[in-house]
Amino acid sequence: MSFGGLLSAKAAAEHRVVLPRSLVPGSVRTSIAVYPGPLANMTESLARLIQEPSGCFEQTSSTTYPMTMAQQYFQTHTGVNPELVASAREKLERGYQRLVGYETSEKGYEWFGQNPGHEALTAFGLLHFTDMRQVREVDTAMLERTREWLLQQRDGQGGFNRKRRALHVWVEDADTSNAYILWTLLESAGQPASQAKALSREVASLKAAAAKSTNSYVVALAANTLALAGDTAEARTLMGRLASSQGKDGVVGGATQSIVGSSGETLNIETTALAALAWMREPAYVGNVERAMKFLAESSDGGRYGATQSTVLALRAIIAYDKARASKLTPGLVRVYVDGHPVGEPVRFDGSSQEALKLPDVSALLGTGERRVELRMEGARSCRTRWRSPTTA
Repeated sequence: MSFGGLLSAKAAAEHRVVLPRSLVPGSVRTSIAVYPGPLANMTESLARLIQEPSGCFEQTSSTTYPMTMAQQYFQTHTGVNPELVASAREKLERGYQRLVGYETSEKGYEWFGQNPGHEALTAFGLLHFTDMRQVREVDTAMLERTREWLLQQRDGQGGFNRKRRALHVWVEDADTSNAYILWTLLESAGQPASQAKALSREVASLKAAAAKSTNSYVVALAANTLALAGDTAEARTLMGRLASSQGKDGVVGGATQSIVGSSGETLNIETTALAALAWMREPAYVGNVERAMKFLAESSDGGRYGATQSTVLALRAIIAYDKARASKLTPGLVRVYVDGHPVGEPVRFDGSSQEALKLPDVSALLGTGERRVELRMEGARSCRTRWRSPTTA
């Protein structure tokens, strides 16, 4: 079992653990960690995510894109293990060389570099290379011709071509594909408002499609896209629709399909992360952002947030949230309780704490039946931290 959430001085965080009667004595192990800020969480996540890139374009991105996003975060924060950053940088370099090798002879990108290029995969690559540009050198000419190739895929009706292939396709409908490609074109543009003018037909088409769409994923993409395009009024309208679809658990419901054909938890993560990115543009949605971030924090498992797309979008939301809400930590203590009884000594943190705080193993207190595991913060007035506790039996 693995669970987590947000902990604050105002409210304890708790989880009820239920173990079966067939439990073998001594077979339970617990590991509880508190992350004073996103840096601690991302540092530990990156340590688990660092892998040698391999496979096709999408498989290579599954390792290099999370490292790209983490490197962005580390550039603006101190206290990161230099050896960890250096290892990630080396593997990111090899990943970049693999990725650019999948550009097709007719331009654009495909899983193994075979013509014709895939429109949505190329859009994904354009966004990845643009993000990567913030942490390493990226071939400018390649970026320009990739963008130009995508622009050439416009169908003249306000959308983009969707050429069919025998292998390696993402299962997306026209609205999903058009929304994703248009969002990446504006999100990766140096001057999105200027780019939006050149894509006015596509922007208008997405606006109309989003107004009728029952897919929250498309609505979230459109909210971000229209905000980038300068259509603030319509973007706010779509943000309001997303807010009405958000549950108490922070999840934005109503998504039926994403660009990669996700379902279940990964689709929820992608949609909620996109909604959070849109809401962060408007102060009125602070409460919605907080609930969304709580859900994303609870979704982390071994440093990943589901599949590649959901992990990338979750990290993008976390980095944006950190920039918008960054503040100095108030010193305090964190202590773990089982059924209301304290376990071990409290763990202290202060304004400079950047490593994960390890709390005592409570496995000896988890017998058969239900037990309440609780974390309480003492002394801090306003700090909010993430916590995660994997339990195995």
